Amino acid sequence: MRICAYRGYATRTHVLVSGRLLANPAPRELHNGESLWRNLLDAYHRFETDEVPDVPVTVRFEGHEVTAITDREGYYHLELPCDTQGKGPWFTAEARCEVRGEEISATHAIAGLGNEAEFGVISDLDDTVIETNVTSFLTAARLTFVGHAKTRKPLEGVAALYRSLQNGGATRPVNPIFYVSSSPWNLYDLLCEFMELNEIPKGPMFLRDYDLRPKKLKEARDHRQKLERTLKIMADFPELPFVLIGDSGQHDAGLYAEAATLHPDRIKAIYIRDVDPASATKRDDHVREHIKAAGHHGVPMLLAPDSQAMAHHAAELGLIPGRKEADVQVEVAKDHERPSPGAAAVTEALGFGKPR
Repeated sequence: MRICAYRGYATRTHVLVSGRLLANPAPRELHNGESLWRNLLDAYHRFETDEVPDVPVTVRFEGHEVTAITDREGYYHLELPCDTQGKGPWFTAEARCEVRGEEISATHAIAGLGNEAEFGVISDLDDTVIETNVTSFLTAARLTFVGHAKTRKPLEGVAALYRSLQNGGATRPVNPIFYVSSSPWNLYDLLCEFMELNEIPKGPMFLRDYDLRPKKLKEARDHRQKLERTLKIMADFPELPFVLIGDSGQHDAGLYAEAATLHPDRIKAIYIRDVDPASATKRDDHVREHIKAAGHHGVPMLLAPDSQAMAHHAAELGLIPGRKEADVQVEVAKDHERPSPGAAAVTEALGFGKPR
């Protein structure tokens, strides 16, 4: 038995946490040089979870306790009162429950909001932070089932760009970052490890539950859940404007343009990473239509070929200091020398050697 304690966040008045109760061991870390069969077997165990429904889980935070019952997929969602203004940037909340006479506990990391925050960042993950090439089913499948955190590759310059946005005009991290993705919760620990290895600022992540039932599969294809989560985060921080970051491979441009229509005064900029900047595609045409729609409401949206273009635009808007552009440029060049994720994942999984 174990509690998967996902990162939560604290607003000025309350804390939101989510987690999952499972009856199988935590996924084994995938190591360099593992065989294809070993990696596939570990990937299977990552997705073949045994959920524990109908169990009370109690979360305690700064003297407050709230209990929720796990749903049929083992998830729980809680909201607790708090007063964290001026504190942070990170807190902890303790989750515990009793199942079949066994006491289980886990610790949630809670992102706080300091008084120096200038804006928040809401970002996609696939092909926005991590290179997965979701427009290519084969590459995405390789990365999901035979890759691991060490063989995945960040988009060039992402870490420096996000650190710059997190700092804003300050000399330390003050702006909260949230990650909203269509990736399954089963990859949560892998994504956390990937971001730590690549020094990408951590933040609460909101992923998806993948279920093989027809109704749930249909819900999984509904990308509007990403918009709903984005609007929820914005509503929880009414005092903050936001920067939204996505990619052209899915529906981010349209969803973010809709957010700009609903709350034009709350969005400082929208950045859409071009998943294939070397060629003109119909996806680019669709993004440009949404750029016009956002522009009608005074919200700048940029179809960006890389992190350097985003950094330049952000510096022009005063979101980051101009000197930070050089940091992003250096990291773009450094990341460019790394192997492609598909080649690295497959080469290592087959045991042909280690990626650089």
